[in-house]
Amino acid sequence: MFSPAKAQHIPWLSDTSNRQIICQLFAGASRYGLDEKDYAYKTILLLNSNIHTLDTLGIEQELTNAAVSFFTDIAFGKQENRVSYNGINYHPNSLNIADSLLGAIHTGSLAALPEKLEPHHTIYRELKKQLAVMELNKDLACPPITSEALDSNNHPLIEKLSQLGITDTLDYGMDEDSLRIKLRIAQRMFEMMEDGKIREGILEELNIPVQKRLYEVKHALNTWRWLNSVQQEQGVIIVNIPAANLFYMYRDSVLFYTRCIVGKPATPTTPLVSQVHEVILFPYWNVPHDIAVKELLPAIKSAPLEYLDYGNYQVLDKNGKVLDPSSIHWQQLNRDNFPYKIRQLFGCDNALGIIKLNFFSPYSTYLHDTPNKSYFLFNGRYFSHGCIRVENVDELAEMLEPGVHPYLADTPANVCDLAADKGQLIFPLKKKVPLFILYEVAWPGSNGATRFYEDIYNKVK
Repeated sequence: MFSPAKAQHIPWLSDTSNRQIICQLFAGASRYGLDEKDYAYKTILLLNSNIHTLDTLGIEQELTNAAVSFFTDIAFGKQENRVSYNGINYHPNSLNIADSLLGAIHTGSLAALPEKLEPHHTIYRELKKQLAVMELNKDLACPPITSEALDSNNHPLIEKLSQLGITDTLDYGMDEDSLRIKLRIAQRMFEMMEDGKIREGILEELNIPVQKRLYEVKHALNTWRWLNSVQQEQGVIIVNIPAANLFYMYRDSVLFYTRCIVGKPATPTTPLVSQVHEVILFPYWNVPHDIAVKELLPAIKSAPLEYLDYGNYQVLDKNGKVLDPSSIHWQQLNRDNFPYKIRQLFGCDNALGIIKLNFFSPYSTYLHDTPNKSYFLFNGRYFSHGCIRVENVDELAEMLEPGVHPYLADTPANVCDLAADKGQLIFPLKKKVPLFILYEVAWPGSNGATRFYEDIYNKVK
């Protein structure tokens, strides 16, 4: 993370009005997903206790530094983000916080500074609203829900629905029909089948302690702050792994939303930051070595020529030369002895479909189409080997590079014929598009409302 700029000396002790405002803002840090103890907490306790100290200059400098840190966190986010690779070394820096602080003091608008610095898009506001209702209700007892009954006697269920903000009040007299409606809203919040029945999955999600839910929302809030600067400058693609969804954002608008398929727990998708630099139509699929030796090789051994021909595969040596598969002694090969590469030719049956959005990744992952569209119908879309399959990727590709449109404008059958005729086509982007692949359990769904997704890789402790 970047280091916040420091402001010049501010006379907080003599400026009683602004000192009260900054102390009140620190005390309300939880409203922003922050912790008041991070901002001169002990010093403020001493001041509130009327304990005098000779080091007035030191106190005022500490309050100034705390104020700069607080407003920096409001603008850009507090927590480090869980990305294993940052290929663009992105650090938000679109505002000078020290100057903003001094300007607010000069104009008497210090109390309004958080609202000025925060992101303004609807997704951020929805997360903040979810945080507020859970902070308000976090002290409800909420024992574990063990009963599947939908009646007024199921107090733990009613309390949990209130704690999550699904009901406006704690109403123990709620009838079965009303409870069923509220349970469907809860199922929607957790991306589950909205049948209004208490099942094992919804019980497990509802019984997650509110403190963990608060952590998830706070982390997501800080992530959206972290992303805000880059979104103001240009379009940015944001993929969230637990949600298995993709947003293409610019400023405070969602330009494009779609569902994705991400890595299953055994072959997870890795969080990263990179840049999409080209659109590839009718791509080859260079089969990763692990998939080649663990999944393809056993099947190839049973009928080498037939299997390779049916799958439209080529075999290459280490220099990229295409080999005659009948010349290879397949039965002598194994996981530890496989000096070849396997490549699937372009076409609509290719594992990558007809479109690949290419970006640098040390994990050999990318965004791509898929011939298996039915998997997008699942709520939990964790099926891939680590790459990200994108629904309606043709629409996104045309937004990034309009030059691909003539090749995609025909009927699907003719596009497939074109793939076989043209082969791989590469379209470098005129301007690279930042890509953020993140891991957030609390995240917006298709309408921007906050959802809680499965912690599929068990990353949030």
